[in-house]
Amino acid sequence: MEFQLFTPAHNVGKLPQQPQTIGDYLPQTGDDYEMAGSNPDGCFSFNFMNPTAVSGGYTKGIHSMTGSVTLDIDLQTGGTLDIAALAFDGYISSTQSSFQRLVQPGDAAADGNHGSTDGIGNNGTYNASAASNWAFEASYDWYYDVPAGGMGGIDMTFDNYSWDGFIIPVSELTTAGMAATTLDDSLSYFGGNFEQWLLNKIAPQLPQEAAYLLFAQGETNPAWTDQQVGMTTGGLIGETVIGYAVPEPATIMLLAAGLCCAQGMRGSRKDA
Repeated sequence: MEFQLFTPAHNVGKLPQQPQTIGDYLPQTGDDYEMAGSNPDGCFSFNFMNPTAVSGGYTKGIHSMTGSVTLDIDLQTGGTLDIAALAFDGYISSTQSSFQRLVQPGDAAADGNHGSTDGIGNNGTYNASAASNWAFEASYDWYYDVPAGGMGGIDMTFDNYSWDGFIIPVSELTTAGMAATTLDDSLSYFGGNFEQWLLNKIAPQLPQEAAYLLFAQGETNPAWTDQQVGMTTGGLIGETVIGYAVPEPATIMLLAAGLCCAQGMRGSRKDA
């Protein structure tokens, strides 16, 4: 299943916070920073780089991520999953872009010269129920190609990078759906009412054909860095990824049938 990164047009020119300041790294949360020319793709997915690992601070990152991640996953029953492909492209400035790519065994980034990154793993789990908070987690290897190192190369690698979040049916992005589960951002980037943010800022802007919403966060140190990029293995990379899936028509019918059964059997709700 392919999840496309969420890119609503009205988010063009807005960053989740002003560069070089402390913030929540989530857009449309009250502390957004408007800057002409930034975030031209209107993305809701952001990546930050913090070379000195100072809490809450960040410098240049991907400020307009586009692309997709493909999961080998059973959205009806959940269970184990594999990350089959990942390609995020991003805008840093009018002349600078960055690229985030999956590493698999045999890739150049897994040749033993780029730290411990070996391309092995790239898998996770999914709990396909409200009672389990639609929980999604994955561990995978990837590399970063950034302008400081010269484009077309491997500038940072990440080994067993962890994503935590959820994959929720869009039909569950309702007041009743939120009452039946507990959703949050695992890295606590957002201190407000996260579920209300999903209902007010995400759900109304999703494409009509979207059937599932992916929300994932990760933050870690690189396994290896090129000296030219100004980042050491003591620095931090963090990201919030928001994407949506549009299943094939036959899959949609099966998913709808499964959701109807699940809603019929739902017998508990979280406390208000």
